[in-house]
Amino acid sequence: MARKKPLSRILVSENTLSLTECTFLIDLYDRYSELSPTRDCSGRPLLHYYSLRDVDSDSASWVYGVSLQCKEKIEVDLRTPQLFVETVFLACLLPGDSHIPHADNQRREHGRWLPNHTPQRDYTALVYLNDNFTGGELVFPDRDVVIIPKPGLFVGFPSNHKFVHAVPNVLSGKRYSLPVWFTMNSAKAMQV
Repeated sequence: MARKKPLSRILVSENTLSLTECTFLIDLYDRYSELSPTRDCSGRPLLHYYSLRDVDSDSASWVYGVSLQCKEKIEVDLRTPQLFVETVFLACLLPGDSHIPHADNQRREHGRWLPNHTPQRDYTALVYLNDNFTGGELVFPDRDVVIIPKPGLFVGFPSNHKFVHAVPNVLSGKRYSLPVWFTMNSAKAMQV
């Protein structure tokens, strides 16, 4: 009997990184983020792998290793085809920052879902690095799912419109995370 592919779901796994590893990544962001030309929708710096590699290649290699751990979790637990790391960076949201409901590889236009500027992204992973902030939960409004970030928490899901997600305003503190996107298209893989 052929094995059926499970329905896509949100993968949540605790203790993906230790508190020490999370603190190390926060320190990397705080030390190097201003060197990165990449910004999020709130205008905050995103410490892209390439920017980190330019100033601290050993730390960049370690960060890439974490992205490979995330890739393996998604491939195994969500039973995906082989994935390739497409983008990885460190991010920080400050009070008042948020992300509106969105899909990572599609946009809604005239009532239809169409490819956006990153259609190559097939799966999304987030590793949270701290919890000393208020607000800033990860919300999947169409699924009535709210995930409260905490250090080392991993969340993985398909990047399409079936997994629209948002981040309500951070109310206080700084919210640090490690977002990683994966593609099934090897030609779109990040160059390491």
